[in-house]
Amino acid sequence: MGYEPMITENERDRRTAAWLIETYGAEAVAEAETRIAGARKPYPSNIAKVLGATLPEALKRTENAAARQKLAELRRMLDEHLS
Repeated sequence: MGYEPMITENERDRRTAAWLIETYGAEAVAEAETRIAGARKPYPSNIAKVLGATLPEALKRTENAAARQKLAELRRMLDEHLS
């Protein structure tokens, strides 16, 4: 498997990626991306495992504003689909 950059699909992934870079440095995170074993994808949680990091609980929570925005997007998509 060749090099794949970190995958950030949602707000939690973005927060986790930012925390990893701030805590370990961009170079260490980039190097960890290359050491992911097997068929695992380079999601921030897998990179954290390679680094031996324990993620803070605060990263797991989505802020109310972000959650409301995502819900509004889903409602619009549903409305478009049903109309």
